[in-house]
Amino acid sequence: MTGSERLKIFLKEINKTQHEFASDVGLTQGTVSDIIRGKTSGLSLSAVKLCKYLYNANPAWLLTGEGEMFITLSDVKDGVISYSAIADINEITRTRWFKNLTKEQRDIITNCSAVKDKEILKKVSGIISRQSAKEEGDRELEELEDKTK
Repeated sequence: MTGSERLKIFLKEINKTQHEFASDVGLTQGTVSDIIRGKTSGLSLSAVKLCKYLYNANPAWLLTGEGEMFITLSDVKDGVISYSAIADINEITRTRWFKNLTKEQRDIITNCSAVKDKEILKKVSGIISRQSAKEEGDRELEELEDKTK
């Protein structure tokens, strides 16, 4: 399976348009379109890392087609998904998620880039992961409530 085919399948699975996905991972819609049409070989490593963080995507699957599309339960410890693939916290600042945060929240995350202690960063990552999961659950509940009205 080519990178183009994988990206098409991935976008359908996460229910995102090319434009939404591009915005989320800091690409242009044209770049995403080029990948899907086979003009560009595939996603950049930084985009793949953001896919792991934002969508729980398996980087190996995105890059090579090997393994499962999403991180499996074996990658979850104590209910928290490991997002250790992000090598530079500044990659997060290009996402729509980051841009939608308050100034105070953006400052906290930006200042995390100065932290070098991996244990502290793991704890911060866990907190962010849990908050993100809670917010996603809250959104799903709101959508269900809206449908039942």
